[in-house]
Amino acid sequence: MGEYSGTYQPDPTNTMKASAKVIAEGDDVYYRIVIKAVPNEENQDGADIELHGSRDGSAVYIGEWAGGYRWEGKIEKGRLAVRSAYGQHIELEKFVRKSPTEGLKPPQGAIVLLPFKQGTKPDMSAWTNPEWKALDSGAMQVNKGGNNSKEQFGDIRRLHLEFKLPLEPNNRGQGRANSGVYFAGAFEVQVLDSFGLTHTSGDCAGLYNRARASVNACLPPETWQTYDVEFTSPKLNADGSVRENARITVIHNGMKVHDNVELQYSGDRWKGKKQATGPIHLQDHGHPIQYRNIWLVKG
Repeated sequence: MGEYSGTYQPDPTNTMKASAKVIAEGDDVYYRIVIKAVPNEENQDGADIELHGSRDGSAVYIGEWAGGYRWEGKIEKGRLAVRSAYGQHIELEKFVRKSPTEGLKPPQGAIVLLPFKQGTKPDMSAWTNPEWKALDSGAMQVNKGGNNSKEQFGDIRRLHLEFKLPLEPNNRGQGRANSGVYFAGAFEVQVLDSFGLTHTSGDCAGLYNRARASVNACLPPETWQTYDVEFTSPKLNADGSVRENARITVIHNGMKVHDNVELQYSGDRWKGKKQATGPIHLQDHGHPIQYRNIWLVKG
């Protein structure tokens, strides 16, 4: 499981850059392998190939038809090699991609909601749900209901948050490592294992049921991922109704996937209030998601 890069040779005289995502789908035995080759020239075809393999011991073996050809090959010791019956040849090596903001330290003046120190249980006193687990690794794990920050927030110049998703190869859709991060208690950025998927607004980094991320920037499960978010809360009329909608910018693993997106709202959450504030809410959908290193700078 993971990401690979290398080359694709469609014939003996051409070589293209190629990449692949290998996604576990079923007891960590069956894998979906999505390969993409990028053409060297504007008038040249690349390739999009989806294959499947099954693990036997330490190797994953590939043997099936795709794109009109029979492919044979395997993944072993970090190397993916597969060849078609007509001589097309793919050679890829596994690499590990990390978020450039993983482990980012809070700046001076930041509000630290979940301090992180490797090997030390985190202080969870900024949160309302004492049932969540403080792990020896320095992370906080979802358990028995959602969790709110005790402090309420409106505009946020930057919220930094890190999360790790469990491997759940038998699950699909919203059942695959589901959680979410809410701003002002009302606006959700989805947390989900969407690695290697054709993503929707319900997938990871999606503004749930509003807008999908512009890029699927997901890392494989069991890898630490990051959100860096700027949030402008709704501006209210005197009666608490919304005069100006909220706006949000989301950077997922270093890639901007939402840029100042308007978030419409209808309801009476802030009826009788002067400011649209709410907690940072972390959602529980029954999956052992881990969070760490959560801090924010108010807007």
